[in-house]
Amino acid sequence: MEEQRPTPLVEDLEGTRAKLAAWLSQRQGCSVAVSDLQIPEATGMSNVTLLFDASWDAEGQRVQEACVGRLQPQIERPVFRDYDLSLQYRIMELLGRETDIPVPVLRGLETDPAVLGVPFYVMKKTEGRIPTDMPPYNMDGWLMHETSLTQREQLWNAGLDVLARFHQLDHQALGIDFLDGNGRGTPLQRQLKHWRSYHDWALEGRRHAICSRALDWLDAHQPKGEMTRLCWGDARIGNIIFSEDCSDVAAVLDWEMAVLGNPLQDLAWYCFIDNTFADGLGLPRLEGLPSYEDSITRWQAATGFSADDFQYYWIFAGMRYGLILSRIMMATGQEQEIQQNFVCKLLERYLDEA
Repeated sequence: MEEQRPTPLVEDLEGTRAKLAAWLSQRQGCSVAVSDLQIPEATGMSNVTLLFDASWDAEGQRVQEACVGRLQPQIERPVFRDYDLSLQYRIMELLGRETDIPVPVLRGLETDPAVLGVPFYVMKKTEGRIPTDMPPYNMDGWLMHETSLTQREQLWNAGLDVLARFHQLDHQALGIDFLDGNGRGTPLQRQLKHWRSYHDWALEGRRHAICSRALDWLDAHQPKGEMTRLCWGDARIGNIIFSEDCSDVAAVLDWEMAVLGNPLQDLAWYCFIDNTFADGLGLPRLEGLPSYEDSITRWQAATGFSADDFQYYWIFAGMRYGLILSRIMMATGQEQEIQQNFVCKLLERYLDEA
């Protein structure tokens, strides 16, 4: 596998530290020191994360704050064609100011690439625990080895409950209509058009047999009269910071796939991503996690919404994840895995059953 980061690795950490300190000082209106700057090795394909401490004097007291920086990706073959940090920041800003949805405390957005070479934003580090993707949490890690069955159930349901609260928000009152894109057709039709375009771009001229079949099926079986809500887009427990005891959500992360649409797509994605770690890899689910059937029932009870079209959005989730993973295979020199990676094999099986 050819290792790539979504932005060039910051080799000059001392230079980056000094630039961040100057930027924060200007925003804070006082001298801010930056220390312990790190780039986690687990940084994924969609962005680069910076971890650092910021400190300054306020009313005679020395204040120190752990911070996280997110840098806009800059790579020859990115996972997403369009990546708008300012849009993500704007969504978190609105949610943090106008709702009870837990999001990180934001410290500033910089769209001028002159500072660090790419746009970025900074937020206060939220304390808590995040289930691991690498390795999957049902294979290894703290969720597997350091929690009880009750804690796992609480964690899963805490994420679901935040999802349900989020789906009841009035996106128009929040002023998040900017996600609509002013395109023609229903929100679902616009999304299907987007994913066909993504297919063509991501596969660089190739045709993905399984994902193309899924797109055709989704076109032919579109639900009628759907509701429209703000959807998180990447709703999974790996994008949630949970409290240390796993009973509550400290913050919801990563809004790069936020969209307007049927909120069932978030519920289906929440379950489907977990399913790929188990059924997709030929492994058991992590014991203690509620069943998908119970998860659907809990979400319906909390929202008052119907889940009749859940299976449609299950295929929709598989198509999206299949294309994204195939793009990652393409971008990392694993062309042999594009058509038959584990997610696409799982999607093919569900298409055969649909």
